[in-house]
Amino acid sequence: MDLTRFSLGEYVELVDKLGQLAAPVPAGLDLERTVELVSYNSKEVVPGTLFICKGAHFKADYLADAAKRGAFAYVSENTYSEVDLPCILVRDMRQILAPLAVKYYNDPSQKLKVIGITGTKGKSSTAYYLKYILDELLALRGKSCGVISSIDTWDGVERFESHLTTPEPLELQKHFAHAAASGMEYLVMEVSSQALKYHRTLGTRFAASAFLNIGTDHISPIEHPDFEDYFHSKLKIFAQADFSCVNLDCDHGEEALTAAQSTCGTVLTFSRHNPAASVYGHDVRKVGDDILFQVDAAQLSGQYRLTIPGLFNVDNALAAIAVCRGLDIPQKAVLDGLGRA
Repeated sequence: MDLTRFSLGEYVELVDKLGQLAAPVPAGLDLERTVELVSYNSKEVVPGTLFICKGAHFKADYLADAAKRGAFAYVSENTYSEVDLPCILVRDMRQILAPLAVKYYNDPSQKLKVIGITGTKGKSSTAYYLKYILDELLALRGKSCGVISSIDTWDGVERFESHLTTPEPLELQKHFAHAAASGMEYLVMEVSSQALKYHRTLGTRFAASAFLNIGTDHISPIEHPDFEDYFHSKLKIFAQADFSCVNLDCDHGEEALTAAQSTCGTVLTFSRHNPAASVYGHDVRKVGDDILFQVDAAQLSGQYRLTIPGLFNVDNALAAIAVCRGLDIPQKAVLDGLGRA
């Protein structure tokens, strides 16, 4: 992966521009030195690393290990006097970590079409509907669609079973960089409320986003203290998207639509109950083990078939069709992809 390297001064300038510098830069810090790696894993550190101290369980021992391996400065909300390294002190690590990752990996989401899916339920199904559709589109070019989901990850270089719905910023931007370097055109990802609340996707450009629904599954002292925190965390996705798709049938759908319209230039809607939606699904019926339904959606209008049981999957399929309408995906790919999923 061929990345442009930046000087330490350019990273400091970014932090300052974001209003996150909590103290003057230490005197004598070599701002001209090239940063070879940005990392929060001391075991990965190489000479020339800008080390990130993050996490509630961070220990000074990690920083000491990073210094031994070649880190020449660190970014932290706290100073560690027991380690002889200059500190770039910041106000809020969560606000600056993703922008630092975006810069290190050369802003890779600008080089491919990233599609972000959020919702209490249905994120995985919708993501894989889109992956199957886009795989159909790309097959003739010998390419495939990337995916980052709670099930697995495929970025053109790495393929593995996932253990986190939305990765931490450095891992996330690395996957985008792999996808771009591999010539991928599209990558579909699930975007969790936690990722949005804690800014893991900050700086990521979504070519499209989809808001599926909102429930109360993740309201707890560990995740979101109340519904408002949960709901407004999910709504953050709209500000990062070129266009957004909103489910009119879900609870608080009108509020989600208003939020999307206020922050995103283009908004498409989908529904099984409102014929005025951009993508309207109706005449849903079971035929054997399959589900057939009619769609009114301009160039994507027609009859569609799902081979996965569960009528709720029609909603997820409508979300995928709405994204495809916004991206101008040919109908044949949509029909074939949904039929194969």
